[in-house]
Amino acid sequence: MKRRDLQRSGQPASDLLEDAVRLLRRAPLSAWLAYFIGTVPGLLGALYFLFDMGHSGDAAARLVGSSLALGAVWLWMKCWQAVFCCRLRAELLLLDPPTWTAGRVARLAAAQIALQPLGLIVRPLALVLTLPSIWVATFFQNVTVLGDGEDDGVWALFRRSFAQCLLWPLQAHFAASLLLAFGFFVWLNIAIAIFSLPQLGRMFFGVESIFSQNPMGMLNFTTLAVSLATLYLCLDPLRKAIHVLRCFAGSSLRSGADLEVQLQGARRAAPPAAFAVLALLFLGALGPAPAPAAMKQEPKVGSTELSESLDDVLSRREYSWRAPREDQPQAREDSWFGKIMKDFGEWMRQQVETLTKWVGKMMKKFGDWLFPDREFSSSAGGGGLWSWLGNARVLGIGLAFAAVVILIVLLVRRRRPRAEVVAEAVAVRPDLNAENVTADQLPEDGWLQLARELRASGQLRLALRASYLASLAHLGHRELICLARHKSNHDYDRELQRRARANTALLGAFDRNLDAFERSWYGEHEVTDATLGDFSQNLERIRAC
Repeated sequence: MKRRDLQRSGQPASDLLEDAVRLLRRAPLSAWLAYFIGTVPGLLGALYFLFDMGHSGDAAARLVGSSLALGAVWLWMKCWQAVFCCRLRAELLLLDPPTWTAGRVARLAAAQIALQPLGLIVRPLALVLTLPSIWVATFFQNVTVLGDGEDDGVWALFRRSFAQCLLWPLQAHFAASLLLAFGFFVWLNIAIAIFSLPQLGRMFFGVESIFSQNPMGMLNFTTLAVSLATLYLCLDPLRKAIHVLRCFAGSSLRSGADLEVQLQGARRAAPPAAFAVLALLFLGALGPAPAPAAMKQEPKVGSTELSESLDDVLSRREYSWRAPREDQPQAREDSWFGKIMKDFGEWMRQQVETLTKWVGKMMKKFGDWLFPDREFSSSAGGGGLWSWLGNARVLGIGLAFAAVVILIVLLVRRRRPRAEVVAEAVAVRPDLNAENVTADQLPEDGWLQLARELRASGQLRLALRASYLASLAHLGHRELICLARHKSNHDYDRELQRRARANTALLGAFDRNLDAFERSWYGEHEVTDATLGDFSQNLERIRAC
């Protein structure tokens, strides 16, 4: 693409992604170490904050301190990501690695601390408004790329980042769309890998866990958060490289840095070429002496014959591909994505043309069969025997089609039943005498209704078990326990103690009900109305806690 076109519309998004991948492949190990030193602690801190605030009983008491620690870790991540982008820019400009002094580190940290926290407020608002979200995200990415400590002030960094985010908006939106589509498939692979880990551990190492026995137990917020954090770790370096290239191209519009990079590349390639030329000259000097003039005289050829001979040779097939195209614009080399889209468009065009020709032929054949006499009717002025025969054929086809439609309607009406029977789902009543009954077979209200019916019929022992299953269903609905067929009562007790360790009233009521149930169901203690009354009171306490 010409430089003037690049200034107007920017590089195509597909080519920009390819250049970003090449830049990441050229990145040195020190750049990757800087990125992971900053990003991995930031992601681990965010995951710990989410899990602690979501499951801890005393989360409210630690909210302020944990939030401040999370903010510090997040700023740490942004500073190291700025170092990573600075190292990528040095690699792109073919410069030596930057020298980090105390003043430059202080300016980098001050710039990131001053501007990056604004994104925590502006980015959600931009996502709600939808339209400016790409511009806002590009601005804060530019702050990460340009805020490397070279500028003297934060305001200068703000102006440069804002001016850069206004360049080539169509390119930024296309690049974000491609990253979003690519990120979805990356996340899908990560999620599949996470779900496969328990099964692989059981297959290769014999490690049995709750997730290998119940894979659906991994469908929770923890798995989603870990998969999204892994996706960020995989996709964010590519996004940083894209914005490094955009900032480089934007600054080159005035400084001509891209031309300077090309000249530096030519200078680096010049010494080997010069050495080769000198070697050829040296070998020529050591070669045999030139022959006398009398021995190397050749017959002279006229200019006209020489021109005709050159035209004849250049018109051959082996040289015709080298000739420039006079009437067509110079075609640039398409990227792999552009080639795929071009081939797909050509294939679609061929398929549409083939389908159109086939439909046209079929319509022509049908018209020839329906009106075989159209040449005769036209010659006769639209009347005569042939025209009458054509109209009769059309009338016969219409009558046959109407007869087929009437026959289908009659058959459908004949097979339709006179009265529709409405089927109602009948709830299956679990057999409480069976040992394989689980609390997820009925909702909490269903177990309580069953317990009342059994208590009214005098089956107090079964009513006690139905009430206990109602308590498990209630706790499972509150996500304090995870219902599973392989778990025992003590497994539920330990799980409840982990998740609700601060709720002593709930734990005490559940322990009393568990003790009463096991003494009556597995022991020989008799179940009385008083036992059921105490059990119901404890169940109400559990529901109220």
